[in-house]
Amino acid sequence: MVDIYFIRHGQASFGLPDYDQLTSLGERQAELLGCYLSGSGLRFDAVYAGSLQRQMKTAAIVLAPVNGNTADDIIVDSDFNEFDDSDRIMSHLHGVFREDSALSEEMQQIRTHPHAIRRIFDVADKTRTEPPDDGQRIMQADQFRARIARGIDNLIANTAGDDQRVAVFTSGGPIAVTLRQTLEANRDQAIRLGWELCNTSITRFRHEQDRLSLVQFNCLAHLESQNDPALITYI
Repeated sequence: MVDIYFIRHGQASFGLPDYDQLTSLGERQAELLGCYLSGSGLRFDAVYAGSLQRQMKTAAIVLAPVNGNTADDIIVDSDFNEFDDSDRIMSHLHGVFREDSALSEEMQQIRTHPHAIRRIFDVADKTRTEPPDDGQRIMQADQFRARIARGIDNLIANTAGDDQRVAVFTSGGPIAVTLRQTLEANRDQAIRLGWELCNTSITRFRHEQDRLSLVQFNCLAHLESQNDPALITYI
């Protein structure tokens, strides 16, 4: 049996040219998660992270108080990176907001409200110079799901022993894809779940008898215990 803790990265630098960096709040979220895990006595037998900066930085901060681990203990696997087109949209958004003042209200809510994120993503997608056609979208989605499945298969194959705990520091897309596979959900259901994933949330799966099951979804105990709503963000 292997428990896989999928941990979404801390708040990233939305609205800046380089989205793939943690904000100071994102670092604080990661610090609180590290302290929470350390205090709970949880230890990981292996730690994975995608190769994006926001994923690896979150992992390094969280691990510092847990097991005394460091960034050198992280197994970097780009199979756990976000959907490529998602990051391209995030970069494109920087220009969209400078040119469209009508998005100002959504901009004020985007970090803390998943519906605002959805609306702005839709706008950014529609305003791209060369958006993918339906055939390209289907191909990209299929390739993304195959990549995440390969990452999980490799993780399981490389995890020895019983009752192992493995952390995977990743993004919302890979977690949503894993939820879809595990729950046998359709695309729209998986997307709706994905929008609800908060920064540094924990979603835990159990691999047993060659199948995954969902144990915990979008856990934010480390943030909720601080009684500060501003700590809970979505992007």
